[in-house]
Amino acid sequence: MAKRANARSKPEKAAPPAPPPQPEIPPPRTRPWLLIGLSAALIALFLIVYWLRLDRVVGLVVDDAWYTLLAKTLATGQGYTIVNSPTSGILPLYPPGFPALLSIFYRVYPTFPDNIWLLKSVSIAAMLGSGLVCFYYFSRRRAMPRYVALGIAATTAFDPGLVFLATSTVMSDCVFTLWQMLTLIAAEKCVQHKAARTVWRYALLCGVIASVAFLTRPMALGLLAGVGLYLLKERLFRAAIIYAATIALLAGPWMIYSRLHAPTSEQQAEQGGHIVYPYTTQFWQRQAGQVSSGTISANEIPERVWQNFSEITKHDIGAVAFYSFYRGIEPRDLVRIGEGGRNISILLSLLLLLGFIATVRARTTAAELAVPLSLVVTLLWGWAQDRLILPLVPFFVFYMLMGLRAIAQLYRKLYGEPKPQAGLGAMTVAVWLIVVSSLYANLQFIQRKYDPTPEYRLRWIMACDESETLMKYIGENVPKDAIIAAQNPALVHLYTGHKTISSDDPAGSWETWNKLGVRYLTLTGLPSSPNNESKYRTVHRVNGMYHLRLLDLGEPSSRPAWGK
Repeated sequence: MAKRANARSKPEKAAPPAPPPQPEIPPPRTRPWLLIGLSAALIALFLIVYWLRLDRVVGLVVDDAWYTLLAKTLATGQGYTIVNSPTSGILPLYPPGFPALLSIFYRVYPTFPDNIWLLKSVSIAAMLGSGLVCFYYFSRRRAMPRYVALGIAATTAFDPGLVFLATSTVMSDCVFTLWQMLTLIAAEKCVQHKAARTVWRYALLCGVIASVAFLTRPMALGLLAGVGLYLLKERLFRAAIIYAATIALLAGPWMIYSRLHAPTSEQQAEQGGHIVYPYTTQFWQRQAGQVSSGTISANEIPERVWQNFSEITKHDIGAVAFYSFYRGIEPRDLVRIGEGGRNISILLSLLLLLGFIATVRARTTAAELAVPLSLVVTLLWGWAQDRLILPLVPFFVFYMLMGLRAIAQLYRKLYGEPKPQAGLGAMTVAVWLIVVSSLYANLQFIQRKYDPTPEYRLRWIMACDESETLMKYIGENVPKDAIIAAQNPALVHLYTGHKTISSDDPAGSWETWNKLGVRYLTLTGLPSSPNNESKYRTVHRVNGMYHLRLLDLGEPSSRPAWGK
């Protein structure tokens, strides 16, 4: 009896983890030294490209000025509030993940704007990490041949859009790209260890990384839902509960806190701009974050989705593969591609769709649920799609390559003997052509940045120079207790320390400005309403292409109303 009791008391042996997926494409013989040498060369090239593209520009996207200001407030112990506003204690609607990360580096070197390079190093490091993680994911988790996986990693690391965000802004997209890839890897680890007792650890890890991704960028909703559905599809119900509970515990408090402490209508009217408007409000704005753009009704949502879908298929997918043919050297510049260019982008979109279908038929992973759900979120949003889809670049390239493979397999099936390696050569050539295309676009940017003729250099850097000139004048000449209405209030406060509010809607905000005692207004671009400006004194004007100027609106009690 004792022996039987001892036998029953022995713990059951944990089931071994499931083996990694077998290669869908039998890999060719790889020479380790060649793969290592190519990887080292790409890392060296990465450092050179990012070093040459790195500049001192900050805040011109507006969002990155807010990220930098919020990082400063956290680093200096002022709390997570909009400190530039005349009224204290206004909560920003941005989640705190990215500003909190930046604040660590702001503490190391708290001198703005000399610390911009350090803040940008966060995104640069994230892009290097994204490349390394992409190689692991596509070679180990998606069983792609190593040279193809390395090509996908290189297209991600050298994508000109992501390089621009890392070196010319302080935006969250690059860091989010890294969190997204790590979340998908953790999800696949859950499935691989589904029969082992340690599966809960990977579910917990997946929930932690997914929460960080959401607190970095709320557009992660598609990622969170896709991973949750994937765990349910794989019948990992316990892991799905742990995953969801972890997100609720880590991301839930911010959602509750931000709702309970959301800016009041008076605070929204005071500060203005998208920093104080919830995403539920921005969703209905014709252009998210722009109050002056007006709003849409529910009947207009299908039209918005179709316009966004057309933008992606006719332009953005083409830019993923051949950036220089669809994007100008300057940020936000578009090339007039004509009907032929649009048709090429549509064909690439169809190739991507074919590859997605072929991938789903072979095996559906977390990415095949997260990517389309993420696209649904972006299609519903009233914003330029080219930036919103950048974190999905590695998957767009992967599905295009799988589309090539599907076509090659079909051809071999119809006109020859089917071979498992059909399409491998085409995939390898195609992915490295995309890498070369991305490197060429980066080279064009670098050439313009260092052009010996000043007037031919990047307008992006010229805009930064002109902005700094205006900020310097404000800091030295405008009384410190003056409140300034600005199109970029966070950037003005960072440079000058003045209290600032948004100037998006001068006519609609005029009464509020009078109550607050707003005296000065910064403007950029040619005067859209010269009759309005002529009523006020131009204190300072910056000679340059952006026509930056500072207006003195006069005493609130005696000045004429804007637009009347």
